[in-house]
Amino acid sequence: MKVAVFLPELIRHLFRKPATVDYPFQKLEVPPDFRGTPFLHPDRCIACKACERDCPAEAIEIATVNEAEKTFKMVIHNDRCIHCAQCVDSCPTTPKAMEMDKLFEIAAFDRHDLKAEWVFARAVLKKEPKPAPAVPQAEPPPA
Repeated sequence: MKVAVFLPELIRHLFRKPATVDYPFQKLEVPPDFRGTPFLHPDRCIACKACERDCPAEAIEIATVNEAEKTFKMVIHNDRCIHCAQCVDSCPTTPKAMEMDKLFEIAAFDRHDLKAEWVFARAVLKKEPKPAPAVPQAEPPPA
């Protein structure tokens, strides 16, 4: 191959800004619909185990720690997780007890370091009372 073939392309790229980012020193923001790592809000969890049941990778385990005190232990195995967000979709609580964060740098030398654990007491769903239907007011008689 002749160098003259590449010369116009080389000159054209000398005056353009770089197409890449100097990654470890400059970080890009993740897109708004990015699915990172699942995490739990223990104060919202009702321990219904819907997330454990619906996880296709079987990455979530919920075990009872103390039946009398209604305490539970949730373990998320991030080495198994496929980041599908099915656990978030399955969560019946409002606001959601499970969420996906924006972390994407979760590498570790040992897969056991990727495990996330929470011990929590079962939250109680608070049902807001429905407002009473408005009763039409009788108009006062004309004077």
